[in-house]
Amino acid sequence: MPNIARSIIRDSLRVKEDEPVIIQAGAHTVDLATQVALEAFKVGADPAILFENDDFFYGQFKHLTEAQLRKTSAHCLGIADYVKSYVYIGGVENPEPMRRVPKAKWAAMFAGEDAHHRKNLEKKQKSVGVALGAVTRARAKTYGFNYAKWKKMVEDAITVDYNEMRRRGAVLAELFRRPAKIRITADNGTDLRFQLAGEARRTHVDDGVLSDEDIAMGNTNTSIPAGAAFIAPVEDSARGTIVSDVAIPSVGTLIEGLAWTFENGRVVDFRAKKNLASAQINFAEGSGDKDRLGVFGLGLNKKVMPAYLTPYYARGTVSVGIGDNQDYGGANTSSYGFFAFQGHATVTIDGKPIVEEGRLVA
Repeated sequence: MPNIARSIIRDSLRVKEDEPVIIQAGAHTVDLATQVALEAFKVGADPAILFENDDFFYGQFKHLTEAQLRKTSAHCLGIADYVKSYVYIGGVENPEPMRRVPKAKWAAMFAGEDAHHRKNLEKKQKSVGVALGAVTRARAKTYGFNYAKWKKMVEDAITVDYNEMRRRGAVLAELFRRPAKIRITADNGTDLRFQLAGEARRTHVDDGVLSDEDIAMGNTNTSIPAGAAFIAPVEDSARGTIVSDVAIPSVGTLIEGLAWTFENGRVVDFRAKKNLASAQINFAEGSGDKDRLGVFGLGLNKKVMPAYLTPYYARGTVSVGIGDNQDYGGANTSSYGFFAFQGHATVTIDGKPIVEEGRLVA
């Protein structure tokens, strides 16, 4: 844990002296959070641990009304006024009770978080998500994961060759600078086409380090492990269908076969084989461009497997997002956002393959 803590503070966030750092942790991650705080002290920073255990998290749904949940926390807004860096270590230990939270209360909570998200965008605050903190036996049981296999995968993915990953990301970033045509196909009915905007949009290469250039362009979020290239495409250019072949863990359920069909950049058909409601939380209530194409991404980390919580980073896995894309320099503004994933797709850029049946060839 001390090595991960050092990477978080010194490499990912590049924390400076006197920098205020908030470390969000639960009962199962407090030891790692403490190591992160100690590492922050070593560089002369100003860390604080925000403790939120499972009882606290689920208590808000038990005791607050929908109207109260829609109100943005004064604590979140106040912290956002001064904090420079956030460290998120995992969230709840056991997601199983999420299944019993009414969907209307989930939607209200997400709506209440929107103003906090906007403030973070405005302030350009750095953040790192630590996937190891989400690896719990209770979460594995809830989603049907093999705990030992999952934990080993995350640990292995943290120790990959980051320089090689950055080189692959730089190649993709160069390819995405052109106003090119993208096509994603797979044998499960996926056939989606859209346009890249060229020089008007910058590629966000999530390589585990927030450089000065990243921050200047608004790329302020990273993770451990990391490894993906994301870009906001031309929002009204999508046509066709993407069908996710990766089960998506969400609010205590696994969403299977999530599929979107687009016309003129907007979703005209939104379906799933299983647990559709978990993908549509806050969709009906969502504001703005909730149904518009938002993000295209390709995974770079060869140690990540797409079957868990971090499919974005699995090498060759395609991510397609709808809704808000301001984190990626896009034009969509919405209180809703969601991703679908394709682990065995072929992707072409102006007809040239960059992914072949899930294998990154660019």
